[in-house]
Amino acid sequence: MKNLIIAIISLLSFSIYSQNRYELQDEGAEKLYLSNSISEMADRKIITTEPIVVIDGVPYRFQDLEKQKLPLSKKEIINIVPLDREKGIKIYGSFAEAGVLIVTTNRKKK
Repeated sequence: MKNLIIAIISLLSFSIYSQNRYELQDEGAEKLYLSNSISEMADRKIITTEPIVVIDGVPYRFQDLEKQKLPLSKKEIINIVPLDREKGIKIYGSFAEAGVLIVTTNRKKK
């Protein structure tokens, strides 16, 4: 029984930790907007829970987000589109096997 409880707690803490990597710079529930979108797409088997997020052409891998937050707030997001797995792998290599989300923002282009 003790091992079962430890396993459940570990699994929950990992899923919360994964979700935190995709937090936005907003406060409250708004900061989980992208995380919740990723979870919903993962439930529908469109992507996994660790996709590459491409914001206006700049990719952020799941591994990179351990050290930094996404430079994005919910107000800036115009569109979130999952990229076809084959196209994602051609563009971003083997990291794209987990999925790719293309995020378009309302930021001014340089």
